[in-house]
Amino acid sequence: MSLSPTLLEATLAAQGEPLLAYVRQRLGPDVAEDVVQDALLKAVEGAPAMDDEADLARWLWRVVRNATIDAHRRREAAGRRETAWADEQPDAEMPPEEAPRLCACYRPLLDGLAPEATEVLRADLGGEPATEVADRLGVTPGTLRVRRHRARAALRQRLDDVCRACAGCLDCSCDAPSTDSPVSLSPTPMHNTPSPTDDTLRFGIEGMTCGGCIASVTRALERTPGVTVEQLTLDGPAVVRLSDGADREAVRGAVEGAGFRPVFDAA
Repeated sequence: MSLSPTLLEATLAAQGEPLLAYVRQRLGPDVAEDVVQDALLKAVEGAPAMDDEADLARWLWRVVRNATIDAHRRREAAGRRETAWADEQPDAEMPPEEAPRLCACYRPLLDGLAPEATEVLRADLGGEPATEVADRLGVTPGTLRVRRHRARAALRQRLDDVCRACAGCLDCSCDAPSTDSPVSLSPTPMHNTPSPTDDTLRFGIEGMTCGGCIASVTRALERTPGVTVEQLTLDGPAVVRLSDGADREAVRGAVEGAGFRPVFDAA
């Protein structure tokens, strides 16, 4: 190829944003940049010799348009394959004996998913028949199965990110965390003698239901400078020792970052 680097740079500067906007409008923002970059790379590598900016611009637009059409066709083909797969799956509800065994820690994570996924999963949890869900959402049973498949995959990834130790388990015998014990916020001496500048913070944590939840919160707290975990269980308040300027907000950020909600005494 004998394109002038100066000509190429000037043409890309003038046409880059319009090309990107063109692809965004047709394929969405998530994939537009990759499609344009790949198309322009192929265009530059295979462009015929030319010395006019208008000719080069027309060439680039033709390549990007073709790439957009190809990407759209691949997306449609993938959607058809996914729908065909979903149509072949049995539309069975969860066996009643399995429901009590499911780890309860996934429930607080639903709000972090896309609204469409959350709605489908909450309908499943509420025992709403699939036919009624499809009618209410105005979709076909096959489309509902696709949405359910995607929603469960998203929840599985969220569980893996948050729980790690027990993600995907079906037999962890999780119970709801105890809320009987009062939660207080006051300096309290522990079995390890704190320094004069240390404070002890006691608080509840909503959403923890199993050992994997405990492990996730413990890791988050231990990575927080100035925070030392003294006690973290399902049946009592969490206890951490604060030093080096760490405070309640540092603890709050660590716990919320792990996917749970700290509950501090108002006092």
